[in-house]
Amino acid sequence: MKFTIAFLATIFSTGLFAQSLTDAVRYSDLQAIGTARTAGVAGSFGAMGGDFGSLVINPAGMGDFRKSELNFGFAFNNIQNETSLVRPEYLGDGLFSGPISINDVNLNIGNIGFIVHRRPTGSVLQTSNFSVGVNQLKNFSEEFQWGTVTHGSITERFTEVANGNDLDDLDPFEGGVAYDAGAIFESNNPLAVFVYQSDLPDSTTLVNKSQFVERSGNMNELSFGWAGNIANVVNIGVSGSVPFVSFEEYKTYNEELGEAPQGNVNFDRLEYIEVLSTTGVGLNFKAGATARLGKIVRVGVAYHSPSWLRLQDDYSTELEYTFIEDGVANNNSAESPDGRFDYILKTTGKLVASAGALLNFGEVKGFVNADAEFENFQGANFDFTLRDSSPSTLEFQREVNADIDGELTNALTLRIGGELAYKKLRVRMGVQGEGSPYLIDNKSFIRRTFSAGLGYRGDRFYIDGAAYVFSDDEGYYPYLVLTDGRNQLVSKQQNTLRAMITFGYKI
Repeated sequence: MKFTIAFLATIFSTGLFAQSLTDAVRYSDLQAIGTARTAGVAGSFGAMGGDFGSLVINPAGMGDFRKSELNFGFAFNNIQNETSLVRPEYLGDGLFSGPISINDVNLNIGNIGFIVHRRPTGSVLQTSNFSVGVNQLKNFSEEFQWGTVTHGSITERFTEVANGNDLDDLDPFEGGVAYDAGAIFESNNPLAVFVYQSDLPDSTTLVNKSQFVERSGNMNELSFGWAGNIANVVNIGVSGSVPFVSFEEYKTYNEELGEAPQGNVNFDRLEYIEVLSTTGVGLNFKAGATARLGKIVRVGVAYHSPSWLRLQDDYSTELEYTFIEDGVANNNSAESPDGRFDYILKTTGKLVASAGALLNFGEVKGFVNADAEFENFQGANFDFTLRDSSPSTLEFQREVNADIDGELTNALTLRIGGELAYKKLRVRMGVQGEGSPYLIDNKSFIRRTFSAGLGYRGDRFYIDGAAYVFSDDEGYYPYLVLTDGRNQLVSKQQNTLRAMITFGYKI
């Protein structure tokens, strides 16, 4: 299982919405599939050409277009998340609630593309094609929920982030909002200066916990490309792209005793809401080449530069807290101010090597293609000094980037797929194995994708459909405390079904 968490000490010391290696992976680990045709072969298209999906894999493939073309596609996503607590030894007998499953369904635009074909005269170039279009790189939408009964409370974290700080210096998003709502308060020990406590003075009380997490948004890329075919032997291509990021996360965390207060425990219930919205824009480029080796074999190579993203996080929290005093329930609530943070993220670059073969069985023709994609996740890097270059900001930046170097690694993704064509009909299949970016996973394949597709090609009009499925395991910490043995890890298994349709018209 891959644990999509940042280094615990860095998260703990820098606050709830601090940027981490999780964000570096989120915006680097992309699912760029392109059109329904390329999706049908699991994105294995690096040595082939003549499809708009080439633009996100190897732009040299755009040199195979012999006519101008307009295409449009959309995608349907069905995402099922199943969550459960990883270490049930924390639980009392019979208290484990078991896995919780929840589905999210959404519809997105998959691609919009326009290719202008030209055939220069008096040149070795057989084609000189220009393209512009939008491709979806990643869909962030999902929902998941977990619930269980364990020892301890999130108020332990609130006291720990508050300790050592005067009231005026409390973090307004965790310690400050918890203090204002009455979930934590100053110690009544006169010798304990700047020490805080809660109505749950120990970690042995059993507490009902649950959380609902809703994520939405996507990462799209506007691309401009050129590709040419040289003497019907070699294709070369380049593209420049502007990625757009939109990510939103809404988390509602609940705790309650579910029974009469025990001894000196006055805690009754709390609800803690976290809201995060990330938007941004960036730049990147791609370059590639393909070559025909004889009549059958085709090879290709492509380089994807890192994306330089300028991102903005807007975030806030609110807390509603109920405690019992003299047998009477008291309810308080507090809201944080609106927070904002601007920063730059350089994502990872990629190198793609491809080999394929053209198939000819008389009336049945087609191709088979294999791609090997290498990505070094240690190449991701944050810059937090857009608005603040103080020593504390520089130290935070150094810690997070050191985290990336220490916790991430290079990853290899392998894809193989093929297409068979009989007259105007097309049948496609493919499989992909994606290596984990996390060092702890020892470069294992953590995501396997299986795809299939159908297509119809007329003289000018065509339609392609595809569906692919993959599973992914992640670890999720609802909150973190200093004692690692009490951090409660939730396992989230995601199963995704994505269906795509692309329509095209040759001009």
